[in-house]
Amino acid sequence: MPSNNDIILSQILELCKKVSQKQDNNDVIIAILSAAADAANADGRFFFEVSSDKYMSLNYSCINSLQATQNSSIENSVFFPPVHVPDIRNKMAKRPAEICAYNREIVNYSNIFMTSELDTSFIAKFDEENNYSTVSVLDIPLIDRKDNLLGVVQFINAKDNSGKIIAFTAEIQNILISMCSLITIFLENRILSADYKQLLESFIEVLARAIDAKSPYTGSHCQRVPIITRMLATAAVEQQEGPLKEFDLSPDDWYALHIASWLHDCGKITTPEYIVDKATKLETINNRIHEIRNRFEILRRDAHITYLQKRLANTDSKENLQAEFVARVKQLEEDFAFIAECNKGDKELSREDIDHLDKISTQRFTRYFNRMLGLSWAERNRVKNKELYAHPAEETLLQDRPDQLVEQYNRGELYNLKTTQGTITEEERQKINEHIEVTINMLEALPFPKELSNIVEYAGCHHERVDGKGYPRGLKGNQMSIPAKIMAIADVFEALTARDRPYKEPKKLSEVLNIMREMKNSGHLDPDLYEVFIKNGVYLDYAEQYIEKEQIDEINPEEYL
Repeated sequence: MPSNNDIILSQILELCKKVSQKQDNNDVIIAILSAAADAANADGRFFFEVSSDKYMSLNYSCINSLQATQNSSIENSVFFPPVHVPDIRNKMAKRPAEICAYNREIVNYSNIFMTSELDTSFIAKFDEENNYSTVSVLDIPLIDRKDNLLGVVQFINAKDNSGKIIAFTAEIQNILISMCSLITIFLENRILSADYKQLLESFIEVLARAIDAKSPYTGSHCQRVPIITRMLATAAVEQQEGPLKEFDLSPDDWYALHIASWLHDCGKITTPEYIVDKATKLETINNRIHEIRNRFEILRRDAHITYLQKRLANTDSKENLQAEFVARVKQLEEDFAFIAECNKGDKELSREDIDHLDKISTQRFTRYFNRMLGLSWAERNRVKNKELYAHPAEETLLQDRPDQLVEQYNRGELYNLKTTQGTITEEERQKINEHIEVTINMLEALPFPKELSNIVEYAGCHHERVDGKGYPRGLKGNQMSIPAKIMAIADVFEALTARDRPYKEPKKLSEVLNIMREMKNSGHLDPDLYEVFIKNGVYLDYAEQYIEKEQIDEINPEEYL
C-alpha cells in the first residue's frame, strides 16, 4: 500500500496540474484546501482573501463534522466582516487570521481559548450556535514574490488517528505550508492574468476611442458596435429552434467577440479624416464649393460690367440690355444652384446631369493673380508649367487640373462633382475599404493566445457579404463564422442609426429597417441572424437606449422580415 507521504505527493502533483491550467475560479483554491486538510486530518479550513485595496474577507469556509460549507464572502461576512489590514494595528484584541495578516507570519495555537490576547468572541459564538468546539488553529500567510500579502489560510482542529483533537505539529505545519504555497502561485497568476487582461482591454478601448476621436462625426461607432454585437449574440445563443438552435459561445469565444467588436475598425487610424468625414463631393479639408461660388460672383460682376459698358456705348436700348443682364444673372444663379445640389451626397446623378455639368464647366473667366503664390513646396512641385500659372489667364469655371492629382487621389472639381452616388470617389472608396486590410494586418501582428485566435476573423469580416460580394476577401456566408456575421449586422445597424454623420440626415428606425431588409434580400446580411435581430427585438432594445427618441417611430416587426 502507498504510504501517507506518497499519497500527499500524488495530491500535490495533481494540484500542480490544476494550478497550471489557468483556471480563474475558486475551485482550484478549494481543491488545494481540501487536500491540505486531508493531509493534516484537520476538521475545518478557511480562506481569507486580501483585495488590492487591503481589505481582508473570508471567502471560503468548510467544517467537515458540521457538513457546513460557505463559498461566498457575503455569506461569511456574518462570522468575519471585512477588515482593512492596516487598521488591525489599532485593535486591542485580534483574531488569529488578523494577527497572521498583520504580522505576516504563521500563528499556531494548540488551544485558542487558552490564549488571552486573542479575540475569540466570534469563535465562541459560532461554537455555541453550532454545538461545536474549536480548539487548535493554524494560520498561514500567503505572500507572493513581490512581498504582497494575498491572503491567509486557516485550519482548525487537527485530529489524531483516534479522532482526538490535537495541536498542529511542526511536521504537519511544514506540509501545509508547502501545499498552500500552490494557492499563492495560483492567486499570483490570477492577479497577473487579470492585470494583463485589464491592460489589454484598456489599451483596446483607448485605441477605439482614439479612432472615434479622429472624427467628430463617428465619435461613438467603435464604442457602440460592441453593444449591438453583444445584444445580437445573446439573442442568437438563446435560440431554441431554427438554424441557430445549436449555436453557442464558450467564455473564450465571448471574450474574443468582445475584443474583436472593439477593434473591428482599428485600421481606420490610417484613413484620412477628410475622407471619413467627407460630407460633400468637393470637400477635402474644407468644402471647395465656396471657391466655385466666388467664380460665379466674378462672372456676375463681369456681366454687370458688360451691361454698363454697353449702356455707355448705346449698343442697344436700355430695356433690351437690362433684359439681357437679368437673363444672364438668372442663368448663373440656376447653374450655381445646380452645382451646389450636385455637390451633396444625397443626389443621384443621371447621364443628363453629368452632361449639364460638362456644359457649365466650359464657361470661362479671367484670373489676374499669380496662382503660384502662397503654395507649399509640395503644391509647387505638382505644377509642371509654373510660368503658365504665374501670369493672368482665362480659366474654366470648373477645373480638373494636373496639380489636383495628389498621390492616388484626384481632387479635380469636375471629377468629384461627377460622383454619381454619395460623396466618395472610387479612389477614396478604395482607401476607406483599405481599413479592413489594415485592421487584419494589425490584428495578425498581435500575439493573441490560441483561445483568442478567432479575433482576426471576427473583426476582419464585418464588410463581407453572405453572397460573396463583400470585401476584402469576397467570402460567402458558409465561409464565415456566425460571430463574424453578427458583427456585420451590428456595424450596419450602428452606421444607419447614427445621427452624427455629415453625409446623411438622421434616419427613422423604420427607414433603417427598410434598408436592412433590402440588404438581407440582396445577399448582404445573413438572413437567419437578421430574423433573430427583428423577432427578438434587438433593434428596439438598442434604439430605446442609444438613439434619439425622435428617430423611433411605430414598427410592425412582421413588415421587416
